[in-house]
Amino acid sequence: MKNCLSSIETMGNQMKNRILRYSDLETQLGMNRVTIWRRTRTDPTFPRPIRLGNSRNAAIGFLAEEIEAWIAQQAATARVVR
Repeated sequence: MKNCLSSIETMGNQMKNRILRYSDLETQLGMNRVTIWRRTRTDPTFPRPIRLGNSRNAAIGFLAEEIEAWIAQQAATARVVR
């Protein structure tokens, strides 16, 4: 049982450090690339992308932990009874 919990904690730590690319976000959020890009520009609550290198043409990614938190926030907001 202890080994099982340890592996779950390790998986959780890996998810915190994971970087999601646009294709990952398209699948996870059900949005296309342009909509995701637009959210980064217009929605102050949407996580900011990070550059995965030093050059201007470096790949772009998003921290999985920030995306998960944003999804949870959106779900909590959507469930508010009015």
